Amino acid sequence: MLTNEQRAHDLSVASLPFMRDIIETKIRNGEQIVFGAYYEYKNLYTHFLSAVSEDFKDEY
Repeated sequence: MLTNEQRAHDLSVASLPFMRDIIETKIRNGEQIVFGAYYEYKNLYTHFLSAVSEDFKDEY
């Protein structure tokens, strides 16, 4: 069985290519931003951990 931390990690890693594509589109449209994989991972992880902790709070 997966822990909520493992679930959040897996979802975060799987979402990074989509975040990269979104940021790349913004850069092409003239926005001055930088894609930082670790920064994006940390943000995604925090949000996913909160969400999966709500959905799977009764599993332990």
